[in-house]
Amino acid sequence: MSKTLFAGAFALALAAPLFAQEDAAAPKTALRMSFIPDNNVAALEKVADKISAYLKEFTGLDVKYEKTSDYQACVNGLAANKLDLVWFGGVTYCQAMERTEGKTVLVACRDIDLHFKSYFIANKEAIEAGKVKKLHKLEDLKPMLKDLTFTFGAKDSTSGHIMPRWFLVQAGIAPEKDMKGGPQYQLQGGHGATFKAVTGGLVDVGVLNYTVYDKQKPEDQAKAPIIFTTPEFVDYCFCAHERLGKETIDKLRKALIALDAKKPEQKEVLDAWSCKAFVEADPKRWDGMRKVLAELPKDFLK
Repeated sequence: MSKTLFAGAFALALAAPLFAQEDAAAPKTALRMSFIPDNNVAALEKVADKISAYLKEFTGLDVKYEKTSDYQACVNGLAANKLDLVWFGGVTYCQAMERTEGKTVLVACRDIDLHFKSYFIANKEAIEAGKVKKLHKLEDLKPMLKDLTFTFGAKDSTSGHIMPRWFLVQAGIAPEKDMKGGPQYQLQGGHGATFKAVTGGLVDVGVLNYTVYDKQKPEDQAKAPIIFTTPEFVDYCFCAHERLGKETIDKLRKALIALDAKKPEQKEVLDAWSCKAFVEADPKRWDGMRKVLAELPKDFLK
């Protein structure tokens, strides 16, 4: 296993025996699908039956949605032959690649995932009090942080924690040292919980997935204006384990790419995924994220 494997891998290795290994050579009649439980999982679950039926048409397999409790349950499930197709974030995709020793196959991502970003937002009252202001560059946040409370999203979230942390570190900011009381995390409720924490004044500043913020009502956005937008990065993707076989994976890829917003039921699926289309993508585009994870402090996910 790579020496660059970031914190959390050891915990994954310990958790693996909890999953009973199944005979991967046995004929497969069902395809087990799951989604990381981030902010949008409720919307995805509402159309799980529709995407399952749609994928069944292309693969001939009985596609079953399996609810998972957290991000790492998805990673463990794919590695331990309990899941076959998973909607991952960029970080959990990289974790799955490590956990399966390179046997995780990127099937497709959304059009928006190749150009993703995060918003740093601040509580309106904190802005009015002069505690924080709109940033021209992220480095400008450092002198303000000693008087500000700050929250990330979930620890394994690409857009709610890992990439924003990376940009902060690159700007010379050490979250654990420079933030008042150290950084907080939203362990439940996804990016929506971060938005509520900032708008409600529970924290002064937070960072979240831009698509979640953009869906909020204008009057709520006014309670937590954007103070900084990160550079773009890659994020979410559908991934399968190579044990499904190239033919089935190719069918899944073609099915996802073929989703058509002009067809009502398929548009409902695309809307749940907040996109206009799924596209094929080169897995090498996620190499930069692996580099980010390798270079961050080893214990940052504890």
